[in-house]
Formats: sequence, C-alpha cells, structure tokens
Amino acid sequence: MSDTPITRLARQQPFLLVMVLSVTLVIAKAIVAGLGLEASFSKMGNDDITRLMMVRDWIAGQGWYDTTQYRIAPPDGVSIHWSRYIDAGIAAIILPLSLFVPMETAELIAATVWPTLILIVTLLVVGFGTRRLFGTIAACFAVLCTVFWPLTADLHSRAGSLDHHNVQLLMMIILAMAAVWPVRPVMAGVVGGLAAAFSLSTGLEALLFIVGAGFIFFVRGVFGQTVGSARLLVAFCLALFFGSVVFWLGLIAPDARAIPVCDQLGLPVFSLIAAAALGSILPFALRKWIASPVLHVAGTIVIAAIGLLLAGPLLATCLEGPYGNLSAELQEMISAQITEAKPALVYVQTNAAAAFVFIIPILTALVSGLVLWFTKARQGDGPTEQRTALGLLLVLCAFGITLVFYQMRTVILAASVVPIIGGVVLAALLQSYLSTRRIGAAVAMFAIAVAIASPALYLRPFEAYFTSGADNAEAARSDCRQYDVMTALNAVPPARILTNANFGPTLIWATHHSSLSGLYHRSAAAMSHALVPWRLGSEAFADYVIDTNARYLLLCRGYGHAGAFATQLAQGEVSVEWLRPVPLHSDHLLLFEVIR
Repeated sequence: MSDTPITRLARQQPFLLVMVLSVTLVIAKAIVAGLGLEASFSKMGNDDITRLMMVRDWIAGQGWYDTTQYRIAPPDGVSIHWSRYIDAGIAAIILPLSLFVPMETAELIAATVWPTLILIVTLLVVGFGTRRLFGTIAACFAVLCTVFWPLTADLHSRAGSLDHHNVQLLMMIILAMAAVWPVRPVMAGVVGGLAAAFSLSTGLEALLFIVGAGFIFFVRGVFGQTVGSARLLVAFCLALFFGSVVFWLGLIAPDARAIPVCDQLGLPVFSLIAAAALGSILPFALRKWIASPVLHVAGTIVIAAIGLLLAGPLLATCLEGPYGNLSAELQEMISAQITEAKPALVYVQTNAAAAFVFIIPILTALVSGLVLWFTKARQGDGPTEQRTALGLLLVLCAFGITLVFYQMRTVILAASVVPIIGGVVLAALLQSYLSTRRIGAAVAMFAIAVAIASPALYLRPFEAYFTSGADNAEAARSDCRQYDVMTALNAVPPARILTNANFGPTLIWATHHSSLSGLYHRSAAAMSHALVPWRLGSEAFADYVIDTNARYLLLCRGYGHAGAFATQLAQGEVSVEWLRPVPLHSDHLLLFEVIR
C-alpha cells in the first residue's frame, strides 16, 4: 500500500479523519439541499414552516412571550407552545445575513445553516463522548452510524428542519453521556441536569427519556456506594431543578406563570421534578438513620409519594393529556390523522418502509449490544467501567424501544443511544476479526453496520410491497404544496381561506393569505377546521363551511379525503351553487369563493 497523507492519517489519526469526512459530507449535503430550498421548503413539515413564521414575526416586532401565530385561525390566532429559545438561535443567523441579502434569502440560508450546525455539534458530542468512554475505533463507528442512519442524519437534520426535535436529540445524547460518565461526577451531573432542563424548555417530548436517565443517575448514586456517585445524583437533581426554573422564567410571561400547562414546562412538570429531586436527595441528609441502599430507595419512594400527593391538584389537570381541552370527537380524529402518534404495530401498516428504517437499527443495536455485554461479563473481558456504561446505555435503548410500541414518534428517544451502542459493537467485531481472522466476525460486522447505518438496503427487494394508496395521496399533496403552485394564490386579494390539515402553514408562508386550519391543539377552532368538515356529507359540509368566516375554500385537485363528498369535490366530480370556482394559474389547486 502506498504511503500517502490520507493513509498516514488513517493509521495515525483515524478519528480525526472520520470526523473531518463526516462533517464535510454533512456540509456538502446541506449546500445541495439548501440551493433548492426555495422550491422545496413549502413541502417541509408543518412545524418547520410554522417555526420560520414565528421567527419572522418575532423579528418583525412580536413580543418575546407572545407565541401566537395570528395568521392561523384569525383573528384570535393559534397559541403555539414552543420555545422562543430555538427562535432566538435561528434569528441570530437571519439578522446578520439580512444586512447583505434580502430577508427571504436570509431566512432560507438560516433554515439550512441551523439544522446543519445542530447535526455537526451532535457528531462532535457523539464522537468525543464515545472515544472517552469506549475508545477511538468505537467512536469512529458511532460517528459513521450517526451520519448515515436516516433518522439521525436526515429526519430532523436536513436543510429546512426547524422544529425542535434535532435540539432535543442533541440534549438526550448529552444526557445519556452524562448518565454513564465515569469521571468528574459533579460536572457530569450538572451537564446532564442542564441538558435535561433545556430539553424540557423546548418541549416535553423527551420527558420519559429524562425519567429513564434520571433512574440511571439514581441507581448510580444510591448503589454506587461512593462519595462520587452520591455527588453525581445530587448535582443532577439540583441542576435539573434550578436549570428548569431559569429556563421557565425566560419561557413564560410573568402573568401566565401561575397557570398550570400540560404541554410545556410549567407548574405540573415542576411538581414532578421537585418530588423526584427531594425524594432522591433528602435521604442523603438522613444517612444516620438511612444507611443502606434499600432504606434509601424506600425513603425516596415515601418522600416522592408525599410530594406527588401534595402536587395532586396540579397534576390532575394533566391527566387527560395535552388534548384535554378538545372534544372527544376531535381527539379521536387526531389519533386517526396523526400517524406518528400511533403505536408501532399500527404505524407499520400504513408506513412500513419508514417504520422499518427507524426500528431495524434500534433492534439491531439492542440485540447485538446485549450479546456483547453478556459475552464480556461472562468472560470478564474489558474494563469494568466500559461494561457498566454499555449496560446502562442498553437500559435506555430498551426503555426507548418499549415506548415505540405505545407511540411511533418516541423512536427518537432510543435513537439517542443507538449510534453509540452500534459503534461499540462494531469496534468489538473488528477487533475480533483482526485478532482471529474469522470470516464470521467480518460478516457479522458488515451485516450489523448495514442494519444500523443503512437499513434501507435490506428493504430494497421488498419495495414493491411498501407502496400503497397512501403514497399516491402523499404525492398529490406534495404537488399541491409546491412553492410556485401555492404562489398562484397571490393573484387573489388577501383573505381567510379554509383548507385541510396539511396546507395551513404552507399557505401562510408562500402567500399573503390567512388560514383557518392548523393542527395545533391549543386552538379547538383551528383543529376543527383542519379535520372535521372533510369527513362530512354534502349538506353538513355546506353548513360547516358557510358558518365559518372563510372567504375561500382551497382544495388539492385529486386529493382523497376522509369523506366522500370532499373527495368528489377535490376530483371535480361535483359542483354546488354555494361555491363559485376562482380561476388560478395552476392545475393542481381548486379555489372556490364561498357564497353566503
């Protein structure tokens, strides 16, 4: 083999080479995607588009604490329960750029740069954290798993991904690292607590993961039987509580802080944190009477139970979940409409390809990781701290995959540890192959690497079985949401438009119109407009639309709705006297003026 700078770097600094190549790949993908973002951003997720609109409104002068999107369900608008902290990060990119380029261009550049920066930081945390815990080769594989697995590299990290899930994934990775960190327990506890607190300030989706990681801190702190492990637990609890308070003060307006909220950081979540923190810490102050770990656990249970009992009135408001203010009919429609909120076994029936791409790597990492852990434990192989760290990461992975069978969107919880576990397993197989030259180790390493980093390769022979009518409907909707298609609506004077669930955010971004519809649960009206009329018969549909304050009704040509009448209307099969067709320079959209 010729001795070139690349080969020397590969031998001497493999981690540096992998990191540089991975970051280069991420940046190159972002540039390619960013160049076409003006045309493709309108087809991003509704939350991504709404986030950009929130940032735009804040830059234009809307208050920090006022997170209402007034162009959805006007005139009252929709209260969005997201964090201004994410808005501030995106705005910090837009504002300097706007000094040199038009604001619209600055927004699209920021929409490319923001998720790219988050992914690069994620790679750095995964890489350097795994190298410290498990060694250089494991770190190289962990970085490669992160940069190639679509869930971590694309789903919430591609250009235009402005929702908060990429930030939450980063915070969960930091928290997982802190939970298994072998040295500097106080620093690890503080970092883990602050990461958990910031994650909660952006949204509550990672709450159950934080509970799982907190359990690991608790087990290490109570059963570690060392001063360091106790300090780890205390530092985590204090950092989580006080960090949450600080982030909460910057999140909620002063006059709204006493209102219990169940969909963001607020008094109910504080009561949970306080009960768990006091229950975990207080027994340390009573060591004279509570000396054994068993008594500590018992004391924790008693103290936490008392705390939860005292917080009962606050928690009772959240027993019905974030949709408690909506009618039973709307809640049922939401459960049917939002596919990622369904259990994995239900989700796979309509989104088989995506489900397998998400789940195969998690199951592969969990099973192969368990085999490796039991093998090392039986043989007494490797440093004890590495076996402990791997075991705890496997606990988090198992916890995450269990939640997937409750709601598919919780797959991101397990995703935070899959690349690390995968890196450890692949490094062990590579070491086994290099020491024994057994072909079985090489085959296993290749099979596991593909299953974690690129599971779609295993699905290629079965692609024909994954297509469905839902895919065709999605293609029709995607055509209707194209930027040049939506801008055809600007030929009509600004007005309130009624459309279905998937067009509201795109409508307000691409046009000067307002949308009556939006899948945001704090507005029963917006949710109702997005879901209810599209299931009704002709007479009920007419009564519903006429009773709204919509000037126009917007349909995607050929799109299939839950109700037969709305589907026939979208396919041009029926006409009614209370809807007057409005000509558009687009064959994809059908616009009707509502005649009252």
